[in-house]
Amino acid sequence: GGKEVLGWAIPTVLEQHSAAWEVLLDVKEAEILVQEKASSKLLGRYPYPCISCVGRCADSRNLLAFCVATSLESPGGSTFDCLVFAARSEQECEEIVRSIAAGFKHTEWFV
Repeated sequence: GGKEVLGWAIPTVLEQHSAAWEVLLDVKEAEILVQEKASSKLLGRYPYPCISCVGRCADSRNLLAFCVATSLESPGGSTFDCLVFAARSEQECEEIVRSIAAGFKHTEWFV
């Protein structure tokens, strides 16, 4: 779905009380890489064509999230995961979201 799903997806993810990891987001031209900060272990590689939306949390302005397709050909339709991140500041959060949005522009011809 579009960014409107983030309004309920972010709180749902936060309510699960999953363990928080310190990660580095490497926002590249064609994909986003998520690495564990302590070990630099690659936790996820997300090409822009697999990301359905990105946005910030209205209640906590240092939270951002993006939804990524986990299955595009399931019988009930496509399924997505919502990945939620906390930036160090509201400004950093906004910069990350803008960088990801720019990545969508770079890859729109490849979708």
